[in-house]
Amino acid sequence: MRKVTIVDYGFGNIFSVTSALKALNYNVILTNNSEEIIKSDILLLPGVGAYKPAINKLIIMNIDQAISQFLSRGGLLIGICLGYQLLFEESEEFSITRGLGILKGRVISLNNFKNSTDKIPNIGWRSLIKPNGFSSLNYNTGSMVYFDHSFSPVSSDESIVSSYILFGKNKIHTSVDNGQVVGFQFHPEKSGSTGLRILDSVIKKF
Repeated sequence: MRKVTIVDYGFGNIFSVTSALKALNYNVILTNNSEEIIKSDILLLPGVGAYKPAINKLIIMNIDQAISQFLSRGGLLIGICLGYQLLFEESEEFSITRGLGILKGRVISLNNFKNSTDKIPNIGWRSLIKPNGFSSLNYNTGSMVYFDHSFSPVSSDESIVSSYILFGKNKIHTSVDNGQVVGFQFHPEKSGSTGLRILDSVIKKF
């Protein structure tokens, strides 16, 4: 049974993520220990809450450095929701805050994309759109997944964007995949069979 290590730093929706992985028959390890993180093969960074206190917690606990060393070893890193946003260079939430800088791009408010009919936060189910009809992720255009967010990353590298949604009249990035780092703005662990299939395919192809 393959093992997935979840970073337990006080900002993650641990129960839902753990339940989803166990439903997919993965062995789950919860830890904030740097040595365990570094030696992992598959690492999942969850996240619920505000950007600045979350990144500060990772830094105080030296988890940011552990993640860097983990990636140097060649492991697969998966970020979900706030955990996905933290992968980028910076966020404008409340004030400009530096992130982990693993992916190029920044996290901006959904106010940049909304029209008069869109509500923020974006809570609920929306359909995914494949970039140019193709995605590295296992889903069909129109697949419904669950969101709960007020900010969204904009990647500087369109080639790694693996899904979009329409928000207002704009397509916004909702997942990325560069082969070693995969991130989801939506919650695959709360998106029923579609979310489980996407999460399972990411882990199995690594």
